[in-house]
Amino acid sequence: SPPPLWPLSASALPFHTPPPQPARRHTVELQPTAHIVHTPVGLSLPSPVAFSSFSRIGARAQQTVPSQTLSCSLQARIDACMMSTNEVIKRRRLGGSPGDDDVPAGRDDAVSRLEQRMNLMEASFQREILEVKRAAAVELHAKSSAIESRLSSLQDETDRLKAKVMKLDEENRRLEAAFKLHVKNSDWEYTAPDPPPDSYWIEKGYDYGDEDITDDDYIDNINGEFFWRARRQSKMLMSGICGLEDRTTEFYFGDGANDSPLIRYDDALLPHWVEFYYSMSSWLSSPVRGTIERTYPFNVYICNIELPANVLQELSKCFQLEGLGHMEVFSLERNGFQGSDGIDFALQIIQSQKKMIDFCFDRNPVDSDEDRQRLVDAIVGHPNISNCGLVGLCGGEINGHDYLVHILRKEKLQTLDFSDCSVTTAGQSTMFDIIKLHPNLVFLCLGDNNLNDEDAIHISGALRYNRTLERLWLKGNRFTRLGEDILKKVMYDDSSLNAVADSNHVCTIEGMGFNLPGGSGYYYVRRTRKDYDPKQSRARKIFHLLSQRNKQGTNAHHLEAEMGGDTLKVVPLALAAIQFYEMPWIRGLRGADKPGAVGVKLSIMYELVRSWNVTILDIHNN
Repeated sequence: SPPPLWPLSASALPFHTPPPQPARRHTVELQPTAHIVHTPVGLSLPSPVAFSSFSRIGARAQQTVPSQTLSCSLQARIDACMMSTNEVIKRRRLGGSPGDDDVPAGRDDAVSRLEQRMNLMEASFQREILEVKRAAAVELHAKSSAIESRLSSLQDETDRLKAKVMKLDEENRRLEAAFKLHVKNSDWEYTAPDPPPDSYWIEKGYDYGDEDITDDDYIDNINGEFFWRARRQSKMLMSGICGLEDRTTEFYFGDGANDSPLIRYDDALLPHWVEFYYSMSSWLSSPVRGTIERTYPFNVYICNIELPANVLQELSKCFQLEGLGHMEVFSLERNGFQGSDGIDFALQIIQSQKKMIDFCFDRNPVDSDEDRQRLVDAIVGHPNISNCGLVGLCGGEINGHDYLVHILRKEKLQTLDFSDCSVTTAGQSTMFDIIKLHPNLVFLCLGDNNLNDEDAIHISGALRYNRTLERLWLKGNRFTRLGEDILKKVMYDDSSLNAVADSNHVCTIEGMGFNLPGGSGYYYVRRTRKDYDPKQSRARKIFHLLSQRNKQGTNAHHLEAEMGGDTLKVVPLALAAIQFYEMPWIRGLRGADKPGAVGVKLSIMYELVRSWNVTILDIHNN
């Protein structure tokens, strides 16, 4: 029989000191009659019925057996049972051990199911934990991205506001400088004397270089283009209003027209030059609070004036100053210089004005190759000059080819006028190789040089690759009819539709007589807006070829030959292309030719439909 579940004597209870009891003690012996349930390790536990009996007996024996003793002993037995169960599970995981056969089969299956369920629950818990972590990570990433985007937008807005504040601060400082200059010069007066009377110039008896120019023409020119401009521009500088307008301030001396007479130097002009020098120096050196990052741009044009060394010295001093403004355009055209004075003056301005983008030195006297090379080197080495005019830099027997090649190597160059410079290639292709691969050149003027038919071949080869050059001026060279046809071919090759499509649709060759937008308008690139699309020029040329073939009724024949005989596959594309290409072609015609162009599209459509036996199912309103 199993041992008793609870000790009946106080001495058998571990760690228990019985409280004082009355003299008479009752001893109760528990005799449970319920069935005993064996545990997996052979321990005996009472059945539920036995536990109910024990509880009743224990109630009667509360006076003898303390409740603390019963709960400690029961807890010890339950802990022992749980330890035994864990041992069984552990042995099953390790493959079993002796004594397992003593466990009933049903109980073994229950333990297996319990273990399986525990594993499933653990896996489910792990999945739920991973999903929670993943959802939390996604939410955190979304919040982090939103915060970063917001911070980025705030940073951009802050940068824009800072830029606006800096711009406003600079404008404020300029206004302060202008106001101070105005206050300082409020009592200023133009001290240069009035222009001499007309008789003074007549008595000088200047040779104007042209029989058609009279004394009255010269007097009107010098009074209007020099004395009046010198006084007006000096007052503008001294009053402080220079540079306050949105547009760039421009300073003119002399008339830039080609037929304008050269203004000869006279002592009567010097006080007006000095007055302008002091006015410009006063404006550029105006006291400004802080540092100005964005200075005022201004342009200087000096044309058809004789400039001695003393005048150039004064002008170079004021134009080299750094202060409230910077020179953006500097143009010297058809002036009179002595020796190397003109080149020296131009070099001083180029080297001091680093923000200059446009420089012109047209038809000024240059006496030596050394001066030409110095000027070209200064232009090439300047960091920002992109537009350059050097008309007549070389002349007579001096070949300007090497100077031209040197300037074209400047990658930032966008426009160049190198007309009348006796350029002779002598069969060399270096210049054309540079043009073919130049990344920024959009205008090139090579008029009045010595280019011939061999050069026309090189030019056409360069234009087949170059897609940045928009205008090429070639008037006044030595091209024959053969050279002109070669140049036409690169702009409009009518040997096939593919050849037309591969022609140059960006550049217009000017000065050759075949670029007019009427009649031969397919050589002309129409630029009516800033964002011009070369596809319009391509469409006009293709439609022109179709219209020319339509006059002989050979469109179908040529298309079959060019498409390799498999024409029916491209019938819908050809008919759609005719609709698309008509309008650009009409836009390129002159007004007198437009009425007769209305039926050209229908004529081409009818020719192809009839030749290919195509049945028209539907004709839209167009």
